[in-house]
Amino acid sequence: MSMEGLLQKEVANAEVIAGLRHTLDLQYRCFIEAARADWERLIGSDAADTCVTVRVSAKEPATIKGSGFLKSRRQKSKPEARSSLARFAH
Repeated sequence: MSMEGLLQKEVANAEVIAGLRHTLDLQYRCFIEAARADWERLIGSDAADTCVTVRVSAKEPATIKGSGFLKSRRQKSKPEARSSLARFAH
């Protein structure tokens, strides 16, 4: 492929990336405006609301503190032989 062909391909790629970024920016603005409108509709507009910051992140933390009970990784073992003792006596 010639140098001119490679240059045109790179320019086309850069234009596509720029278009995608622009579209993402517009979608993000719409998302933020909708969230703000919902906040004002549900919570109300108050002077104390100006100190509230909402952070939206696509990355999920590796661990979540206080997320509830974890399942045991131990496999349940079945008793091989039945004993003559009552269950509560074990």
